[in-house]
Amino acid sequence: MNKIFIVDIHKNPGLLKLTEVKLFFDDKNQGVDWAYDCETVDSIEQIPSSAGIIINSGEIVTTDFREKFYKVNTLIDCRGHKDLIQFTPEYNYDMRTRSPFEQGSKQLYVLENLYKVILRSKKLVYLENTESYQPRSVTSDHFYGLASGWKSVQLVRDIGLKSLKSITVFDRCERQLEYQKYLHSCPTLPESINIDTPICGEYNPPADLIEFWPDWHDADVNFEILDLLQIPIFPENSFVWISNVFRYEPTIFEMGWQICKSAKESLFKINNSCIIIES
Repeated sequence: MNKIFIVDIHKNPGLLKLTEVKLFFDDKNQGVDWAYDCETVDSIEQIPSSAGIIINSGEIVTTDFREKFYKVNTLIDCRGHKDLIQFTPEYNYDMRTRSPFEQGSKQLYVLENLYKVILRSKKLVYLENTESYQPRSVTSDHFYGLASGWKSVQLVRDIGLKSLKSITVFDRCERQLEYQKYLHSCPTLPESINIDTPICGEYNPPADLIEFWPDWHDADVNFEILDLLQIPIFPENSFVWISNVFRYEPTIFEMGWQICKSAKESLFKINNSCIIIES
């Protein structure tokens, strides 16, 4: 993966965040492992002599661009490259402001897809996890896991209910948390559920959890609204699953990459007695 240097020539915060977002997500909002980090500079003179790609704020990378510069080993100045989509600096990139781009334009296509995802994310319920599950064998006193999908239950099962002093399922989205509270209240998993959109995935309980569910139902589980960007402090010797919270498209567009990156670093540093996993 590459490091990207963004020369912020426009000083438009919304445009800069759009540029950052599309380093990590394509025009269809799918995550791409092309850039591992980006750094904003005021001028090209501030960029160190290291490997990376230089673009301007307002230049949005495309699939063709990523394929041409899949992995670079030197510092390459790509400002003005023909495979970068140019976005106007006059627009503030606020969803409440009418877009200046014409129907059928690449710019409008990118923005409409992005805005739909951001609006949907406010109430989105993940019925299943987007990443695969890897069993964990650890010893911890406390468990904290996101309310998305089935993964927190799977992790608790593998760590061992009896070995944990407390179990907390958390989320920033109240609707997601309420969904998990409902499932936990069921002595056995229901055959089907009736849930309003927006949702992601299908209700398809993993076979290995159906048998475990009565034990999960009997367990003392805390359900808590929690925003990881506020840098919570977990009890010592906690096992914490945070998924892709700090590399989530709506959050990067809302907060900016540097704030998300700094918040993640702070969370790990302040909770150095804990095991924190993303995958």
